[in-house]
Amino acid sequence: MNGVDIAVLVTVCVAVAAAIGVIIYRKIKHKGGCGCDCGCGGCTLCDKHKDK
Repeated sequence: MNGVDIAVLVTVCVAVAAAIGVIIYRKIKHKGGCGCDCGCGGCTLCDKHKDK
């Protein structure tokens, strides 16, 4: 492996770690979705959204 291969590998690993971190942060903070107060994100299984 040369320097370019290592740089690409590190970049990809950092990008994957950042994406996982954002997903976990949004899950903990209940961000995204429809904005209702139940925290479901507008999922189809929520009772508040079945009539839509």
